[in-house]
Amino acid sequence: MHEHKGFDDAAATWDDDAGHEERQVAVAQAIEEALTLTPRMSALDVGGGTGRLSILLSDRVGSVVVTDPSAGMVQVARERIQAAGLSDRLRAVQVDLTTDPLDGAYDVVWSSMALHHVQDLDGLLRSVAELLVKGGQLAIADLDEDRDGAFHADKVDFDGHQGFDRQRLAEQLADAGFGDVRFVDATTILKGD
Repeated sequence: MHEHKGFDDAAATWDDDAGHEERQVAVAQAIEEALTLTPRMSALDVGGGTGRLSILLSDRVGSVVVTDPSAGMVQVARERIQAAGLSDRLRAVQVDLTTDPLDGAYDVVWSSMALHHVQDLDGLLRSVAELLVKGGQLAIADLDEDRDGAFHADKVDFDGHQGFDRQRLAEQLADAGFGDVRFVDATTILKGD
């Protein structure tokens, strides 16, 4: 994942954006509806930013490791986790799963609005597949293909993906070893016109 500096700078006020909160609540609800979560499960949050999604889902699983390549986001996630009284079950670590190893085996992995920032998506998906237990589940919330680049039009330094074609993403997931790929609309984002 690139753009670490921009996320480091934005981390402290990231959760102040009402749109971010609405999106995370909608994604948490979609994950709860799509997956069977139990208190025995260990979860991994990929590109978890401030940890908000994992905090919202924390009562559904036993533990969560929130990962993000941005030091600023990880610091804010640690503060939010501590403030929520969840330090016994949630932790945040600075790691880029496309290049950095991570120990552990996880029952479920979730990611919200992070994958479109990942240059080596195939590498990330392979890393995630290796971290999941046999029969583990992956939930990704991200942008549908946005050929015009409207979502990031105001970000002159954006160098990620302009969303994802669902069929192509399903193929990439299959190539990484995932099966039973399904898509649902978690939420709609209105930006500009």
